[in-house]
Amino acid sequence: MNEAVSAYEYFTRGVAGRAKCLYYLGRSFSGDETVRRIDAVAAFLRRYVGKGEVVAINLPNTPECIFSIYAVNKLGAIAYVTHPLLPAEALRKGIAETGAKLLICRDELGTDVGVPKVLADGLGYLPPVKRRVARLLRKAPRTAGDKFPYETTGADLIPPAGGADDVALYLPSGGTTGEPKTIRVTNRAFNANAEATLTLAKLPLEGHGVLLALPFFHGFGLSSSLHGAVSGGAEGIILPYLDYKRAGKYVLAGKADILLAVPNMYRKLLSEPHFVKGIGKMTLAFSGGDTLPESLKRRFDESAERAGGCCRLYQGYGLAETVSVCVANSRGEDRIGSIGKPVMSEIRILGEDGRELPTGQIGEIAVKTPCMMKGYLGQADYDETYLRTGDLGRCDEDGYLYFSGRKKRIIVIGGMNIYPLEIESVACELDFVQNAAAEEYDEDGKPRIALFVADNSDFSEEEKTKRLKEHLSHRIIRYALPSRFIYLPTLPLTPIGKVDHDALSKRLSK
Repeated sequence: MNEAVSAYEYFTRGVAGRAKCLYYLGRSFSGDETVRRIDAVAAFLRRYVGKGEVVAINLPNTPECIFSIYAVNKLGAIAYVTHPLLPAEALRKGIAETGAKLLICRDELGTDVGVPKVLADGLGYLPPVKRRVARLLRKAPRTAGDKFPYETTGADLIPPAGGADDVALYLPSGGTTGEPKTIRVTNRAFNANAEATLTLAKLPLEGHGVLLALPFFHGFGLSSSLHGAVSGGAEGIILPYLDYKRAGKYVLAGKADILLAVPNMYRKLLSEPHFVKGIGKMTLAFSGGDTLPESLKRRFDESAERAGGCCRLYQGYGLAETVSVCVANSRGEDRIGSIGKPVMSEIRILGEDGRELPTGQIGEIAVKTPCMMKGYLGQADYDETYLRTGDLGRCDEDGYLYFSGRKKRIIVIGGMNIYPLEIESVACELDFVQNAAAEEYDEDGKPRIALFVADNSDFSEEEKTKRLKEHLSHRIIRYALPSRFIYLPTLPLTPIGKVDHDALSKRLSK
């Protein structure tokens, strides 16, 4: 497939004429119907936005979200896909920072976010019986705005306006420093990453089903699962929320046999009886977004083998700056403990002086790939050949890459990057907080966040915790909220006056 086209052209050419393209809670969409619905949404959105303008999309994994992403791309506009559980204040901030002209969201979002809204009721693409029952049970919408265009009749066709080197997406990232940034992704990079996914598959995807469980605001879920696998021939089995029981049933029924997910999702699926019974029917399984524990890989592989299946769990590595995967294991090239070999990319291991290190030595991972970002929002275009990732690793003699940790200060929970600096900055907005430090700790094998707070107030710990929780819950995403709050007169400092994070981490481990 041609990478030198818009993402809309890449996707619609890949799905056109297919009997099965998407499946949503009992409703099937052919490839041609999918294209018609994307075109109808694009014709509707043309009254709001044009080429180069930004549309914020705040929806869970639904047909509305998919059709909107590609409709926006057809107009040559930029899709800024956000977490559907983002607090309204954070959503408003993101809209202002990206300059979005429009928000496509659920009709339950009643808060004014500063731009017009297109409202999806979440029912229009359900099977008829489910739709009628749901409409009887649901409450009236809480907000005003134009209704999402569920019908395709009367939609005038317009030619795609975007080019290969135009920006297609805004994706969230921690940059290479741990500070939240927004990545500008071109159509060319978006399409190239889809090609990388198909390269990893090493088999035709026609006749297979890919479970679309990863959220579309995440590059792994949007680019690899949807844009790559579905464009490449697989039927996309849409899972609007992380319903592990439903996911297990899809696997057991043979409906979904391809899965791209983060380690914690595999951990939970392996505790779901339907999934374990059906794992022998799996064809492909890739893990990304976080380090895959060797014990979890072995558990998956052994479960598949006991069930008579040949599927194995392959670990990969990627960044928002490269859209998604750029290194991965695959069939026939799978080494436990490694994050794999480069996929349509080149890897170098660099020392502190920027020089390439010999094989086997640990240094900073630098990557060269056709999936490279255009740059960060508000900054100059990225023009370096190799991206210094801020991550540490080493390569062995056979070209396998081993991840050794993060130079940048990021906490990963459920495959999502959490930026301690953001939590700390929001906490310090409260008058009684003199300083704050967010640190990771382990609880029953799962990563959690503790917030150390320096204060000298007269409030009780209960009162301080109540105020902090309330303040943080309105400003940061739910999965980034601290699980523990620890109060100290002052935070420990290093000799040069910076917060001593090592000392705080050691305190947590006691």
